[in-house]
Amino acid sequence: MKKNLNFIETYKISKSVCDGLIKYFKKNKEYRHTGSIYNGTINPEIKDSIDVYFFNQSNDIAIKNFFTSLQDPINDYVNKYNITDNVKTYECNNIQYYKPMCGYSSLHYERTWLHPNRILAYMLYLNTITDDGGTEFPNQNITLSAIKGNLHIWPAEFTHPHKGIISHTQEKYIATGWFELV
Repeated sequence: MKKNLNFIETYKISKSVCDGLIKYFKKNKEYRHTGSIYNGTINPEIKDSIDVYFFNQSNDIAIKNFFTSLQDPINDYVNKYNITDNVKTYECNNIQYYKPMCGYSSLHYERTWLHPNRILAYMLYLNTITDDGGTEFPNQNITLSAIKGNLHIWPAEFTHPHKGIISHTQEKYIATGWFELV
């Protein structure tokens, strides 16, 4: 099996799972908040979003369907790269909504001093954007297109800084989270 040397892998998730997460986002008021950057700071010049947390132990069917769909991709990833430690999803995950002209436009990576156990990150595009709206990984010279159902998994380390590409005309929904060592 050939390994991807940039360590960014793409998998397909059912569009019905994506639709379920958007529906969950729209109906959820309890976990809705203004998007913040890694240390909890709210700065719309860096990240301008509305976020809804969702949790591993949720009883919501949309969340359960998502985690079921995530299982095969993460198993494939850890097998492909021979990750021998056990990993699990971080307890708190996030659905992010960006209005047109909004996004997370600053380069960042996912493992920080606040979250040292993060080993991998994931992002699922919940809708397709035809006016930019993807994600750029400059160190890998890769730009991911925002295509509904595309799940991307990559290392959480400083080697994989990334930023959102702002759509000027379309809204964007993503689900994102992390895997940590057990």
